Amino acid sequence: MTNSHDFAKLLGNIRAKLPIQNPLHSFVHNNILQMFEYLDFHDALNEAGSLYRARTYWPLERYKDLYAQKKIGQEDIMEALGHYLGYDHELAFLHLMGIEKKEFFYRLMFSDLNFNDDEIQPELDDERLWMFCREKLKDATLVFSRSKVEWRAKGHWEKHYDVIFNLSIHPLITRLMGSYLDQGQSFWSNPFSQEGFWKFLAYDLKQTSNFLSGWQKVFAAKIEAYAGIDPAEIITTELEKMKLPEEVWEKYLLDILFDLKGWSGMVNKLETEPWQATVKAPVIKLTEYIAALLLIESSVDTFFSEIHSLDVTLIRGRKEEVKLSSFNLSLALYQITKDMKLDSRWVQKLTREEALQIIDGVDMAEKTHLVRLWHEAFEHEYYRRALKAVMGKEKREITSSPEAQILFCIDDREESIRRHIEEVNPGFATYGVVGFFGIDMKFSSIKNDRLIAQCPPVVKPSRIVTEISIDNSKGTLFKRLNNFLGITELAFYYQSRTLFRGVMTTLVLGTLSIIPMILQVFFPGRSKEIKSGLFSVMSSEPKTVIDIEKTDDLHGYAVDEMAGIVKNIFDQCGMRDFFSPLIVLLAHGSSSNNNPFRQAYGCGACGGNAGIPNSRVFARMSNDPRVRAKLEDMGVHIPAETTVISGFHDTCSDEVSFFDLDLISPEKMKLLDNVRKTLTEALRRNALERCQRFSLPEARMNADTAVKHVRERAMDPAQPRPEYGHSKNALAIVAKRTSTRGLFLNRRAFLHTYDWAIDPDGQILAQVVVGGVPVACNINMDYYFSLVDNENFGCGSKLPLNLTSLLGVMTGSQGDLRIGLARQMVEIHEPIRCLTVIEAPFERVDTLFNGHPRLRNILHQHWLRLAIHDPETGKWFLFGHGKWKELQKEVSDSMKVESSLELMSSVMTVDFAEISS
Repeated sequence: MTNSHDFAKLLGNIRAKLPIQNPLHSFVHNNILQMFEYLDFHDALNEAGSLYRARTYWPLERYKDLYAQKKIGQEDIMEALGHYLGYDHELAFLHLMGIEKKEFFYRLMFSDLNFNDDEIQPELDDERLWMFCREKLKDATLVFSRSKVEWRAKGHWEKHYDVIFNLSIHPLITRLMGSYLDQGQSFWSNPFSQEGFWKFLAYDLKQTSNFLSGWQKVFAAKIEAYAGIDPAEIITTELEKMKLPEEVWEKYLLDILFDLKGWSGMVNKLETEPWQATVKAPVIKLTEYIAALLLIESSVDTFFSEIHSLDVTLIRGRKEEVKLSSFNLSLALYQITKDMKLDSRWVQKLTREEALQIIDGVDMAEKTHLVRLWHEAFEHEYYRRALKAVMGKEKREITSSPEAQILFCIDDREESIRRHIEEVNPGFATYGVVGFFGIDMKFSSIKNDRLIAQCPPVVKPSRIVTEISIDNSKGTLFKRLNNFLGITELAFYYQSRTLFRGVMTTLVLGTLSIIPMILQVFFPGRSKEIKSGLFSVMSSEPKTVIDIEKTDDLHGYAVDEMAGIVKNIFDQCGMRDFFSPLIVLLAHGSSSNNNPFRQAYGCGACGGNAGIPNSRVFARMSNDPRVRAKLEDMGVHIPAETTVISGFHDTCSDEVSFFDLDLISPEKMKLLDNVRKTLTEALRRNALERCQRFSLPEARMNADTAVKHVRERAMDPAQPRPEYGHSKNALAIVAKRTSTRGLFLNRRAFLHTYDWAIDPDGQILAQVVVGGVPVACNINMDYYFSLVDNENFGCGSKLPLNLTSLLGVMTGSQGDLRIGLARQMVEIHEPIRCLTVIEAPFERVDTLFNGHPRLRNILHQHWLRLAIHDPETGKWFLFGHGKWKELQKEVSDSMKVESSLELMSSVMTVDFAEISS
């Protein structure tokens, strides 16, 4: 590397491609491949699939099975082909075959090509054609274009010398990284945490030098030889010694880093965003980590090359050829002719070079395009039905004076509870907003003094808000007890891991833990009640308020700021003309036991946490007379009789709680009783709908049994599926509720409320779309990739996962940090890019998406599909390949039912239905 500037560029390129690896406490959904969003979706998957060594679509046979089951139709295939032709696909050999591109792709989808090097004579039904093919390609050979150049020696050692590379080197790396990055899981703290990883590494190798053998001795010698040398210089020196061309350095280093991509991503995260650490990030630099991995690779190569007397420089840069001989080439040409329905005489017209070009081209097309075509057809089948259902539905007007207005998060899991509420009580109106309610804060609770970000990860918290006890003496007592219990539990954890005290601790606590363990396993619901009861007897949680008053630039909000936040949320909901006597803010979260992915089930808009603090803060703001006075000046009149109440929906146990009710008048409590009654019935129905996806037959038949089941399920420590989270999400709708009310969407849709009629300049649209659509896209992509290759993009089964360094999880006792979602979270999901439907004037939406960098990327590079309903003209548009296509409005053919309850037995097969009640 010629200079530091070039190395910094190399390092920057490497950083940009490493996984986004948040510690578990701040685990929220991201597009796992967000760093590739500048590329077209299919091209990005091709590049990322190679880097992650992962499958990026379902297996081809899965799509063909769906076609055989008539779940993909001819209409979907033809539409998918039309859409796919919009991509710039270079097929230089097609003119030799005399076929149009669309026809070639169609025939390719139904072909049965199988080019291989088996010397087995197949059954042939056209001897004459076979003779032509044999004659044409007699004594020919072909090295396919998909052959690769391999710069690492790793594959050579594994292939020819029976070396299991990962088992040889990964235990050392994971031990070192787990120890150095540890946030408090180990008994002893790391004395090198502020001195740097390189000193820690050198010290560790020196202390264990008597136990090293094989390549590890070479590694220790290299570390000693490079003492005092800057890691960046070590990297360039080693790469030059390896005689690697400078243009392959980035690929070579990325390949090494992606052997342990989770740890690599975590190192990058803790260096660039140290505040994301669970407790405190140790001093860690990506250059030190790369240098260590590179020296390990070099040491292994040196060790094995000396043992086997090989010049390792001859191994690097070898071409891993995919090659066919004359017989197999003849068979390939025969298959192409038959599967592409070509006349046998065309073979005679070809030169040998042209025949080889065709075989190579068809092979590349089959490897590149075939699964993409089937995937496009699969997605289109859902898009077609979704657009027909939404376009064909008649708008159902909502009463202009609802009894109560309930604000939910846009989360797809809230689609069903909103639908059930409106069915139980048509006098209620529901709305969807981004669940942090516009409050960009760090929050400190009475239970936990540590500041927790309660806003989306892309939003930097600007304020600190604290929860305080109304009664200081009770609050002080509660905090002391809470701290005592925490310290005691931590002390027992550490003492149980020492030699002598661990024996006694295990004997005493092990015996005492039998009773709570039996309760948790066999009576999970009762164990929660007993635990809460015991704690309340010892010290009941005091009544608290949220302190939102501005004291300085960091703490609290000024009245003007509060009024702006409240106005923005009500504007997004279209709530200007009428405010009901009771407005309920139902934040959400998810309770589950023994679940390392708890944050992934929470509110992504609140950083994966429950949205309770945000709901309480917003309610207090909007009830404040000073705020309402400011809102009057801003043209928003909230009647004095309107009260805003904070609530919380647990999406796992299907329970609803309310907060700060001591501040509510008796008259409003009567109204709240009506809301509770409606919610109770809606939650029963919601639990029953959710249980259709679970395996317990009794819970699928009866609402009361379903309620009991979901609540026990949430607290069961042995339950790997407390809920299915965002599984099957595929749709996002930004529109007035009139467009979707009475439409069964099967918990697959993110629902953003937006009223275009009160937004002439598009400012509210920008807030709704920028705040919500990328969130839906992130969740959608996280589930997509974790499903299509759960081992390489996800994290495999939950069952053998172990918490590591309080940062992440790994399978078993050693290995890589897992980067995605568990198999049990995605097993019923379907890999469909999110179809986003926006009801707003066409020019307004088009301008917004093209003027925002990320929105433009995910639109033009097809990471989502966007449809617009222009309410001013009544026209519908769908975007693809840089241009808009006008859609013809179709009559909905969705099932018609009286109530969602009629659909309970078919929620796994029916995605859309119109509800008349």
